[in-house]
Amino acid sequence: MIWWCKARRAHVLLPLGLLSLFVLSLVLQSRETPLPSITASGSAEHTLMSFAPLPFVATLALCLDSRLPAAEISGTRPVRAMDAALTGAALAVAVTMCLLTGLVLDSTTVMAAGRNTVFLAALVLVLQPFAGQGAVLAPATWLIAVALVGFRGPRDPYPWTIVPERAGAPHAALGTVLLLLAAAAIQLRAPRNTP
Repeated sequence: MIWWCKARRAHVLLPLGLLSLFVLSLVLQSRETPLPSITASGSAEHTLMSFAPLPFVATLALCLDSRLPAAEISGTRPVRAMDAALTGAALAVAVTMCLLTGLVLDSTTVMAAGRNTVFLAALVLVLQPFAGQGAVLAPATWLIAVALVGFRGPRDPYPWTIVPERAGAPHAALGTVLLLLAAAAIQLRAPRNTP
């Protein structure tokens, strides 16, 4: 267990990722910026808080990619289950932190960042067995696609976008839960690429 924790660098990386999410939540809150859009007649207002989960998701991906492949393949410990538990705990802390910060700041945008963090992390986890370390680019690519083609009008995102949806949007919550379940199944069962 100790070698697994040291190999993952979870004690260093995840607190830094959570700290970045917290600081960005405090700084960005509900600030918006116009981003170029192909479908929303030139540009659409996009909350900067949508980008706040990226550092945390990247540190989580780095944490899960930091491995000792030979020891993990030949060992008898349930490494995949421990990785899944680590992922679940990290995401639970991130969601709780976003909810509490959003309540204190009275910002539904910060509250929605918890859901967005889970969605973007699950996106990485679904793609990781197939794309390896390149899967970490998926959240940024998703956010760029949302900015370019995800809006019908200035404040009217398409349902598939998930990230710019309001905090209580049921289809966004359902999409996030389904993607998280797929990510958990893949994380527990798919073969891992060895570096």
